[in-house]
Amino acid sequence: MHPINCEGKCFTKTELIHANKAAIREKRNRQLNEEFLEELPDEGLFPIALAFDEHNRGEIRVQIIFDEEGTRGFLDLSKNRYNLLPVAIIEANGIVNLKYSGKSPYPMDREHEEKVVKKVVRDPKFRKIVLTAYDNQCAMCYINDTSLLVAAHIFPARLCGDDSVNNGICLCSNHDKAYEQGSILVKPNGKIVIHRGNIEVNNEFIRFPMNKNEHPSQERMRQRLKLSMEKQGIDELE
Repeated sequence: MHPINCEGKCFTKTELIHANKAAIREKRNRQLNEEFLEELPDEGLFPIALAFDEHNRGEIRVQIIFDEEGTRGFLDLSKNRYNLLPVAIIEANGIVNLKYSGKSPYPMDREHEEKVVKKVVRDPKFRKIVLTAYDNQCAMCYINDTSLLVAAHIFPARLCGDDSVNNGICLCSNHDKAYEQGSILVKPNGKIVIHRGNIEVNNEFIRFPMNKNEHPSQERMRQRLKLSMEKQGIDELE
């Protein structure tokens, strides 16, 4: 098998169940437990971490991430079905758009209804390295409960493919939401700017990791600031 580019490819729950039923019907080697799939959240998006092309069989084997704890599974599907899977495009406000190839991944006589998708399952490796770098504490406040912490990308990974610790920042869920919405801006030197709203932060600058090699990339921070200012219609910051 040969690895192929799977960046952004994902399954909705509906597509995953249909692909698995096809694998069972077609007696493919890698199938998933049907009961397990039924228990997955309806609103979830399940990214493909790895994909391998079996040239001689016209088949793709994919590794799918099911949750943020890193639960994964393999599924075999036809090349055609794989090619018709959507690519997840995550906007700065957290809304997810699914880009299809222009064709339906389902037969014409099969109706389906998709729910609005707002939650993307993240690769736990990125979360782990970012939270560890920040010693499991929000960079803007004192919250250190890991259940309330988010490994936020500084510059959206969909635009740069950068899942390194230098493109990450550990934030509590409240500050992550404000950062995503542009209510909080961060300058390349780490200075926090409250753009709008009554948002409380504990420091004038974000708290950087102890290890300088894990500090946020200033280039990524410049890119993010420019993107946020454009979306907010801001010409200049004080």
